[in-house]
Amino acid sequence: MSIVKFILYFSLFAIFVFGLPYGLSNVIGRDLVSEYYIPLFVFLFVLTTIVYVLSFFGIKKGGQTSVLALLGGLTLKMIFSLAMVLMLLLKGADNQKVLAGNFFYIYFLFTLFEVICLLRNLRDQNKM
Repeated sequence: MSIVKFILYFSLFAIFVFGLPYGLSNVIGRDLVSEYYIPLFVFLFVLTTIVYVLSFFGIKKGGQTSVLALLGGLTLKMIFSLAMVLMLLLKGADNQKVLAGNFFYIYFLFTLFEVICLLRNLRDQNKM
């Protein structure tokens, strides 16, 4: 999957991920969205896009570089994401459980999408 195709599909997926908690909040009647949901969402969206692009180029180089790019990218994404959430939690969010839930919801769905796309790139490489 090319970078442009990834950004298009990822943007569509991100719109769905962004809107789902707001829709569920209206249906259920409970507050499922933290006050820091939008900055956290934008941060993770940009971080996931950067990590995908770097991993994509690492896969294209092949060999040991592809493994290091994949694992290194996912590790750096996790470290930066956890640092962002820790900073927001220490800043004093009103409802910390909702913020933590929002973080894990966004992080795991974005990571799942990224890994699926990267595995598709690896599958294409093995066919050659």
